[in-house]
This record gives sequence, C-alpha cells and structure tokens, in this order.
Amino acid sequence: MASKTSPAPKTVAVISLGCPKNTVDSEVMLGKLAQDHYTLVKDPSRAEVVIVNTCGFIEASKKESIDTILEVAKYRKNGNLKSLVVGGCLAHRYGDELKKELPEIDILFGLNEVEDVARQIKGEALPLHPSQGQRTPLLPQSMEEATYVYDASSPRLLSTPAHFAYVKISEGCDLPCAFCIIPKIRGHYRSRSLEDIEAEAGQLAAQGVKELCLVAQDSTWYGSDRYGKPKVAELLARLARVEPLEWVRLHYLYPSRVSDEMLKVMAENPRIAPYFDVPLQHASDRVLKAMRRIGDRASLEKLVERIRKSSPRASLRSTFIVGFPGETDEDFDQLLDFLRQTQMDYVGFFAYSQEEDTPAGTMEGQVEEKVKQERLARAYRLQEEIAEKSHRRWVGERLRAVVETLDGKGQASGRTKYQAPEVDGLVLIEGLAKPRVGQWVDLEITHTLNLDLVGRVL
Repeated sequence: MASKTSPAPKTVAVISLGCPKNTVDSEVMLGKLAQDHYTLVKDPSRAEVVIVNTCGFIEASKKESIDTILEVAKYRKNGNLKSLVVGGCLAHRYGDELKKELPEIDILFGLNEVEDVARQIKGEALPLHPSQGQRTPLLPQSMEEATYVYDASSPRLLSTPAHFAYVKISEGCDLPCAFCIIPKIRGHYRSRSLEDIEAEAGQLAAQGVKELCLVAQDSTWYGSDRYGKPKVAELLARLARVEPLEWVRLHYLYPSRVSDEMLKVMAENPRIAPYFDVPLQHASDRVLKAMRRIGDRASLEKLVERIRKSSPRASLRSTFIVGFPGETDEDFDQLLDFLRQTQMDYVGFFAYSQEEDTPAGTMEGQVEEKVKQERLARAYRLQEEIAEKSHRRWVGERLRAVVETLDGKGQASGRTKYQAPEVDGLVLIEGLAKPRVGQWVDLEITHTLNLDLVGRVL
C-alpha cells in the first residue's frame, strides 16, 4: 500500500524588498512559478508558500528583511503558510547565519538559484522533519560568487503597473567604493548582449509596456566586459527605435563614465527621457577620496554643466551619503554648498551605514548616529527648498504625462518624463474625464504643490 503524502502546495506569494534590480529577480521568480502552474496570490496570509526576496545592502534594509521574515512566519498560526522561503541578497550574503538564527525559514536560496525557485519549493515546501517538529533550511549550492544573469528567454511576470517595466541590462559591479558591499554580493560586472536586451524590449512592448526603465549597478559601464568598451549609447539608440514605446529611461549612472556620446544620443532621441540619475555620494574632495570614488568636486560640477548644456531641460537626480567616517562639519558644509550651486531636482540622502567586509567599516572616525541624523535632516530641509524652486520652471509648460494612480474620488496623478517611478514627485492631473492607470495625456502645468506639479489636460 503506497504511503500517503501531503499534497504539494499550490498558492504562492512573493514579497520583493529593496531596489528595482531585486524587483526584476522577483518577476522572474513569478514567471517561473506561473509556468509551473502555481496559483499566485498578492496577500501573503492566503498563500501556502511565501517567498521573501530580501535586500542586504545596508543595516536598515537588513532589518527590514528580517522583520518581514518574522512577520510572515506568523502566518503559520493565523494564515495558510506551510513553507517560508527566503532568497535574495541577504540570503546570499548571510546564508549560514540565517540558517542558525532563524529556524522559521524552511528554504534558503541564493542569487544563482532565481530561476530554480519552483524546483526549490516543489519537493521541500513542507517541514522536512515533521516528527521532530523542526524545519531544516535547504541552503543553495553557491553562496559565494554570484554569476546568474537573466535573459530575454527567462519567463517574467510584471509586478509593476502594466505601462512600465524595469529592464536589468547588467549584473554585478567592479567598482571599489569603500562603503559598498554590492560587489561581494552580486559578483563581477557582467552585461547582457545588445540583441538580448533589444529582444526583451520588443517582448515587453508587445505586452503593452510603454516605458522601459533600464537599471544596473552602473549603467554607464554597460557592455565594457562583453565588447571591450561601453555600449550604453548604442543600446539607448537601439531601444529608442522600439515601437510603440513612449519613454526609455536610464538609471544609475557613474559620474566619471558619462560620455559625450551618451549625452548626444540622449539629446537627439525624444523617446529617451532627459533624466539623469547620477549617484554622486558626496562633494568634499577629502570624503570622495576616502570613499574611493573616481573624480573630485570639480569633475562633478563639470558633469552637471555638461548635462545641462547637452539637455537644458533635463531633470537631475542624485543620492548622497552623510556621516561617512571622518566627515567633518566642513565636509558636510561643502556638500550643502554643492547642493545650492547645482540646484538638482531630486535628491535622496542616506546616513552612512557601517557594513562589515567593507573598507569603510573599519575606518577610524566613525560618526556618531546623532550627528548623522542631524546632518540628514539639514540636508533634506535644504533640498526641499531647492526642489520647490526648481519645479517652478515647469509652470506654463506643456508636458506629456502618464496616469499612475487614482484616488477614491477619481482624482488622477501621474508622472512626466522628467520623473521616474516610485522615487520622484508626481503631477496631479486635473480635467481628465474617466481617467485610467496607464493613460497618456498632454498637460499644461498650472502650478506647483510643494514637491509636486499640477497640470490641466489640454
């Protein structure tokens, strides 16, 4: 007589934490699960299997990942949970520690197992030792060097609104930034081919996607490993020809690698958003050198000038770290002065996070947390003033926008090509009858509202 076995779980939820690059990995997981006939649910309390795709970049993201894992574990008692599966950067970096400290986890998998997620949960979804009331996590085979790169043949189910999608053009990073653990987690820089990215762009456009957001650890270095020189300008030119895309948006530019060729292609192609996402990290020469960044304040000022000369109406976004080891009041004042001088549209600030296995983690002169938070607040206050003034330049202009959200009263809000998804301000859309998410409209900007724009449909 055959022994009875529990039926394989069929309902799965995926929780994606961290950056858009992680979002792409989660969407490939969703595609694989759908391909294997799992029922995908958005509410994790209804799922028999919950996959948490973690982030392990800085301390705050690690805490969020662990808190999420523990919160999901509660669904064993008050939900349908039978298996808690954890992947992503935190799992790849701290597999052994998670195995030891979080017995709530049933299965762990690393960055090389993204497309094996269905196989991972198929046989091991139930507790492995039910007689002992214990769950033994399954560790992936490769927790060290990440080598995986998805491609156009990878099944993918979008989690973003249907009108835009992130496209990861490369994986990994070879830059030596003293504060960053990403190269040790994500591995060496490795580009997808031009043809493969172009093929995926065509597939997404055929699905109804109208905006491609290109992401990587460093987009400006795209192609160097594969072709012997950067090919980001050629990639942009190719994607700008894909019908019927409205916008192609490039994220994560390393400042010293922004070429004149790339600026020219962006300026000449109306489908390429005049949007420059350039993480500068600091503006004090002394701090930049300690961070092991390429370039100094003068080169950053020159870059801003080059961008604005090439694309005068461009929107500039950047990120900066405050409280880096050894940062003095004078260093911080230089950063504030740089913000006043450059008048960027959108800026994110991060308090330095002391990370193990990074050069900065063992540096002398670690800044007190209280000082970091004070500097963070001052930087944000100044940038809000700068951004409010910067946004006024759009009043009276006619801009094209896409509807992103609708409130309960039918009020629509969206974005122009000068605003990226999820991180920048919005444009509140007035006078639009029967609005729908993903609808493209032409507006006249009538006024600003704090950090947002207000526009009336033409």
